[in-house]
Formats: sequence, C-alpha cells, structure tokens
Amino acid sequence: MWWRRRYSIWDELRRIQEEMDRIFEDLWRGERFLGLPSSPEFSRGFIERSEYRTPLTDMWETDKEVVITMELPGVRKEDIDINIYEDGIEVKVERKAERRDEDERKGMYRFERTYTGFYRYIPLPTNVDTERAEATYNNGVLEIRIPKVKIEEKGGGRKLQIK
Repeated sequence: MWWRRRYSIWDELRRIQEEMDRIFEDLWRGERFLGLPSSPEFSRGFIERSEYRTPLTDMWETDKEVVITMELPGVRKEDIDINIYEDGIEVKVERKAERRDEDERKGMYRFERTYTGFYRYIPLPTNVDTERAEATYNNGVLEIRIPKVKIEEKGGGRKLQIK
C-alpha cells in the first residue's frame, strides 16, 4: 500500500530552521561561509558553544551613548571578563563552585559541583569611543555604557591623493 504524507508548513519551517542552524554552527566554529573568510571576531580564540550559554541581552543607543545590558544570574562580579575592541565587545563568564555537606552521625553525604558559563560577542558601531566605556554590575544585570563620538573626532577619514 502506498502512503502519501500530507504537506505541512511546519515541515518546511523545520527544514529552514535546520539549514539556519547548520549555517550558524559553521560561523560559530569560525569556518568559511559561502566561500568567504570568517569574520575577525571568530579568530580571537573562539569558544566551544556547548560550554557556554548566551545571556539575554539588550542593546540600544541614544544621541550620546550605546548601552548594553546582559542578564547574568548567579554570577559574581569577579567572574565576569570583558574585552572591548574597536569593532566589538566580548563578555565571558565562568563560575565554578563546589559544596560539601557531610554528617556521619546521620550517614548523609552530599557533594555538589556547579558550573555557570556565559559568552557573548557584540559588534559595535564605528562611532563609539571604546576608551571611555564603563561597566557596572548590580543584582545579576551587567550594564555597559559606551559614549558616542562624532565621526570627525574619531578620525573619520582623509583625502587620499592618487599618484
């Protein structure tokens, strides 16, 4: 007997999702995409995706600055490592903890290990002053403020004479 499967839009969406996942996995590992060299941020010793979660992040800009907030629950300020480059900002968090509880009288032993890891690289616009960036951490929320500069102040370019 011949069975014909009914067409479902969800099958097509699942196929598209799988293709997008494959493309982003290649980008995440720093492999070439469509024959083009990988982006510079991927050449900075990129990290295995399975070890880290991506923090919930908001980014907006005003006339004077770019503001980035990240939710990093259960993390101490000392565990956060922020690297800022001219073209982007990298936030990496590693927190390892061990807990031992022993009570020989009750015959109870407990040994727990926890690991929390977050990683995020965010490209920045060209009109920011990374030298004056500031970060604060309060109640599990990291806030990074990067002042904007006028393109002329940053050395927006010069006329190049043809020889």
